[in-house]
Amino acid sequence: MLMLSVCKVEKAGYWHKMVIAMILFAFLIIGGFGQGAVAAEKGPIKIGFIATTTGIFGQLGIDMISGIRMALDENNNMIAGRKVEMIVEDEQNPQVAVTKARKLIAHDKVHFIAGVLISPAAYAISPICEEAKIPFFDTQASGDDLTQRKRTKYTIRLAQTAGEAGHVAGDFTYRKLGWKKANIIAFDYAWGHESAGGFQRVFEDAGGQVIQKVWVPINAMDFGPYVAGLNREADGVFDNVTGAASIRLTKLLREGAKPWEVIGNGPLTDETMHEALGQACVGVYSSWPYSIALQLPQTVKWKERARRYLGREPNGYTMMQYSCIDWIIRAIKKVNGNVEDKEKFLNAVRSMEIPDSIRGPLKLDKYGEPIQNYYIRRLDKIGEGYQNTVVETYPNVSQFWKYDPEEFLKQPVYSRDYPPCKFCK
Repeated sequence: MLMLSVCKVEKAGYWHKMVIAMILFAFLIIGGFGQGAVAAEKGPIKIGFIATTTGIFGQLGIDMISGIRMALDENNNMIAGRKVEMIVEDEQNPQVAVTKARKLIAHDKVHFIAGVLISPAAYAISPICEEAKIPFFDTQASGDDLTQRKRTKYTIRLAQTAGEAGHVAGDFTYRKLGWKKANIIAFDYAWGHESAGGFQRVFEDAGGQVIQKVWVPINAMDFGPYVAGLNREADGVFDNVTGAASIRLTKLLREGAKPWEVIGNGPLTDETMHEALGQACVGVYSSWPYSIALQLPQTVKWKERARRYLGREPNGYTMMQYSCIDWIIRAIKKVNGNVEDKEKFLNAVRSMEIPDSIRGPLKLDKYGEPIQNYYIRRLDKIGEGYQNTVVETYPNVSQFWKYDPEEFLKQPVYSRDYPPCKFCK
């Protein structure tokens, strides 16, 4: 009788445990489906993406879009259980960009806006997004003041500033190339002014002299007069003309009776232009926070995937956009897809540190600008093609270079007239 009673108790204990386990399992299943149901009920995450897809910068915008689409497709257009829809608008010019931003916010009800190529368009869009309390992730435009004097709560840059690229170039030309005097030739708008200003300030603080500054209209076609008028006392030229125009200008600088030493920002020798630049431009340097020729393990793997996805060699614009949207995707996952909680979502983006991005380690400063590696690239002939070979790495570059941020912000934004050209003749 005693043994029978013990067996009954043991069986009762066994079934009791089984029932509890089944209840717990059911709760886990229901909880999982519940989270998925909540995500589905919220509907898709809508991304408004603005890029120039027509005009002289049209191909650059198309390359930007390919990087975003690649990252989203690799995630099956699902993030944290929610579908993702991307609505693309052609930037064209600042006025049109503002109209497109308002349309994305009011009509399409996007959760955030990303992209933008041209700095004046980014400057125009930022206050629109601030007013609507819609996050704006600048993934290409380099206007310095977006994350400096005109920074807003809702604008975060995931790319670079024009000034910081110029800072690095100014340091490298003086300390490593040995230039003592330099000419500047740049587009006559914010991108050109700010990049040239950054170069001049660091170059002159190191001990060099900028002896000439030449401003070129964005629609210029004939660069012959500009090149002919350059001061021959200079050791080299900081060239900040981009897009198709940079091919004409850089070739003129390099093919003359006395070829100029040339350095500029990354777009000067973007992969899309290598064949057009050709042998004459081998040896041209550029300063930028990425290079397709980087040999980081994650970069090499990404290039293999990008070749399969694109059916061609990827370029820098595709690489940057992939890197930026990857940053955003990680933040969306961190908040479990709840992009409606803008405060939480923006904090997730701001607090994100990515040690292994395809362009190197990334984190944001308190002003909303990446602290990231900068690379000095040299255009080299490799076999039958060309590449931007990394010859120097500047780790953890700040948008303020090595200057105190608060003191830096008390000074004017880099412009046509600042810093003043005290050595110009």
